[in-house]
Amino acid sequence: MKFISKIKCKTPDKKGFWFIFNNNNLLYYKKKENIIAELVSPSEIGVVTTTPLYLGTLDGIDCWAAEAILDNNQTSDSYEKADFDFKNLRELYSALGDDFFSIAARALQTVRWYNDTKYCSSCGEGLKDSETERAKVCKSCSKIFYPVIAPAIIVAVTKENKILLAHNNAYPDPNRYSILAGFVEPGESLEQAVAREIEEEVNIKVKNIKYFGSQGWPFPHSLMIGFTAEHDSGEIRVDGVELGAANWFEASKLPGIPPHGSISRTLIDDFIKNNS
Repeated sequence: MKFISKIKCKTPDKKGFWFIFNNNNLLYYKKKENIIAELVSPSEIGVVTTTPLYLGTLDGIDCWAAEAILDNNQTSDSYEKADFDFKNLRELYSALGDDFFSIAARALQTVRWYNDTKYCSSCGEGLKDSETERAKVCKSCSKIFYPVIAPAIIVAVTKENKILLAHNNAYPDPNRYSILAGFVEPGESLEQAVAREIEEEVNIKVKNIKYFGSQGWPFPHSLMIGFTAEHDSGEIRVDGVELGAANWFEASKLPGIPPHGSISRTLIDDFIKNNS
């Protein structure tokens, strides 16, 4: 599959893939192998949406994003028309696959930014769509507003044949562990962010920091930049506030880990492959 991103505004005039959201829930077709709706307009299945946003083409087929406008008797849990329903985007990764999940992530972030960015933060005037790029422009002072993207590092730290995993207190499951991550601060490089976050969160220093890969993560608007690193010095010590526990684990004795679809799981799977 080949996705070509396009910003130029256009109006739906032929069938295309529609990524329609209610919060983080994506509308999907329950009785079709390709679960993304291929429609001329959401009105075909009785869905009212916000302004459709054009994303580009996937194998020559137009892709659109919009947010559903539900009436008082509809919710993302109960909505059912023409065999469609809403489901949390995180839970649809295996059904979507890499290509569709990537576009869905782009769609969700674009819709959220477009609908939430209405007024200029400098003068308070309303914004209008840019005619040349994915941006909004102030009608009064001409300040330009682009979609928000927050870069965050995520790193698999190893020590001999073990990987560092931690339990974040935000996880409801006490047995759920993952690798460490954190947002990049102004003025620092990605490698500096890796070293700082690991030392701040678990009190150890790392070495041999290497880039692994990246993933757009629309919860809410992150760009996850993956790294690997090796333990250099220090003993694990967590603050007990953000992290409740952390430890070194062998590939054959891992605790509960994130499901497939996230770069965190990809990094862990890479460790497993290299240590089995």
